[in-house]
Amino acid sequence: MHELAQQLILYALQQKASDIHFFNRPQAFSIQLRTLDGMIDLHQDHWNASILSYLKFIADFDLTSPKEPQSGSFTIFIQQRPIQCRLSVIHNQNVETAVLRLLSCQVDLKIEQLTSNSQAITFMYSLCRSRQGLYIACGPTNSGKTTTIHAILHQIATNEKQKIVSLEDPIEIADPLYLQLQINEQEGFGYEKGIEELMRHDPDILYIGEIRNAYCAKKLVNAALSGHMVVSTLHAGTIQEAVLRLFDFGIEPFELAGILSGMFASRLYKKPDGTKECVYEIANKEELLYLLRNKKYPKDHQTLAQEIERAIHNQSIQDEQAKCDLMDLQR
Repeated sequence: MHELAQQLILYALQQKASDIHFFNRPQAFSIQLRTLDGMIDLHQDHWNASILSYLKFIADFDLTSPKEPQSGSFTIFIQQRPIQCRLSVIHNQNVETAVLRLLSCQVDLKIEQLTSNSQAITFMYSLCRSRQGLYIACGPTNSGKTTTIHAILHQIATNEKQKIVSLEDPIEIADPLYLQLQINEQEGFGYEKGIEELMRHDPDILYIGEIRNAYCAKKLVNAALSGHMVVSTLHAGTIQEAVLRLFDFGIEPFELAGILSGMFASRLYKKPDGTKECVYEIANKEELLYLLRNKKYPKDHQTLAQEIERAIHNQSIQDEQAKCDLMDLQR
């Protein structure tokens, strides 16, 4: 069974998939792959429901509670390369659904490898030189925001004597150059408790994997107000939407005006050569101050829609999803 699991994950990696989706119904078992081209059905008779049972076993699921939603992680070696995986399973009536996230293991990814936009590269390197303030990356799942943050943190850890501590769920890119802590809700170590504990570890730079609620947002604001550099992500489509979400979390504009130092929104698309390219909307402190005061962008701000449109025009990306995203953003 282990060999079958390796074969499935290897095939998914060859298709450049980020996730493997399983649907286990009575008398039917199906698999889909999430790729840059969208969801792809895997028409096959090689894998059956037993592969999902094995994945739950190696992800250390509580097999005595098969109906409860569960998540877990494991590392599997594919052609002598370690692949970190995160499995999540939900039951609904007589249907079992599962998603296996294939996490990136490339630690030393350079910022200039993420995008061909020189302005965005310059902005990201400016974040590497920062030592205080709040920095937020936003975008949907699989938009490149977490990969970008890890590239920034790796650059800082490589060149500076700064103590970086992260709190993540899951740890998507393991980096030996700084301390990474894994969320474990079952043991009472969630984001809320974790942030309080991390502040006692005297970090210079604090990375919190996601701003999930008002409590977490306020803790991050307090950490940034105390003089730390704080980095996090937020599920929001654009920079303006991210700022509005922070308001919804109860953060006042005057609080953000003192600490919000940089933000970017990202989307990940396919290049003509089949590799990936991040398209970024970026905002420095001055642009963010204008946005906070006026609830709109300054006139010279390049929106995410404009950046996507420019990337399509320059043929740096060749992706139908980019055109769909552009239409949505222009509505």
